[in-house]
Amino acid sequence: MSLRENFLIISPSWIGDLIISQSVLKYLKKEYINCSIDIIVRPDLIEIAKMMPEVNKIYSLDIDHNSLGLAKRYRLAKTIKKNLYTSSIILPNSFKSAIIPWLANIPIRIGYKRELRSILLTQKYSLAKHEDTMVNRYLKLVNSSYSECLRPFLNIDMNTLELTRKKYIISNSRKNIFLCPEAEYGVAKRWPINKWIELAKYFEENNHNVYLLGKDKNLERQYKSILKIDSITSLLGKTSLIEATYLLSLADLAVTNDSGLMHITASLDTKLISIFGSSSPFYTPPLMKDMLGEVIYKGLKCSPCFKRECPLDHLNCLNNISVDEIFKKSLKYLN
Repeated sequence: MSLRENFLIISPSWIGDLIISQSVLKYLKKEYINCSIDIIVRPDLIEIAKMMPEVNKIYSLDIDHNSLGLAKRYRLAKTIKKNLYTSSIILPNSFKSAIIPWLANIPIRIGYKRELRSILLTQKYSLAKHEDTMVNRYLKLVNSSYSECLRPFLNIDMNTLELTRKKYIISNSRKNIFLCPEAEYGVAKRWPINKWIELAKYFEENNHNVYLLGKDKNLERQYKSILKIDSITSLLGKTSLIEATYLLSLADLAVTNDSGLMHITASLDTKLISIFGSSSPFYTPPLMKDMLGEVIYKGLKCSPCFKRECPLDHLNCLNNISVDEIFKKSLKYLN
């Protein structure tokens, strides 16, 4: 690669993976100071991508997960071809994610050898999926590995921050705790709802404001018993993703499952307790600043299974994590 590179990055589709992939962008900016980095992302992730200072231009690609969308890819490739990209780094592993750089005839096309897509790549790497962290899996494509200087970090716009604070009436008179009970991947990553309810009561009884944050409005009815309490507020399904991001930057502490909001929180220097069940904190840990939080993970013999639902029907990886444990660990980050 020359010192003046023009990169096109094919970004991951999951929120957390996009955050993790910022380490690649930070490495490229560090290694190739004068480079330009453009990325292709899903429409719903554009606002998050805009918070990454390394990104120059963002292309939106709106294609259903199970659709090839060849016509849309061809049209975008025609547009992209005019920019004379020198290299493309394809972070997802699907065949279709490598089509646009190939159609655009980008001379260097880097990715993992998956789904018979080797014919679309010029630099190919073998993938052993869970042998290393995901961030190192991405960084391997640029011949690097993770270090603190590559930690993802989203830029906060102070005007947007204040507007968000006022819109959702976030007060500084008490500590603000954000509980994020969702995990889009599946129930095997979600700490049980009764435990979230009990934890919310613990924080409320200790004179803290508690906010439930996530995108599933239907989940709200399961928390009905505690929403009568003035200092416990449901924002489930009431915010955009970018608003949720700014709210998490206002939190004194966030408690999350292994989820996109976990990775967003880690990138904001907000104190964080992360709960892991079927997934692995060794594979997709929150890339948070030292001393700003910790992971709770039981590491059972059956863990991690990486399943959407518990194959043994007991969910002990999450049921064995008690409310007392989470609350006591939280206290040191609030005192």
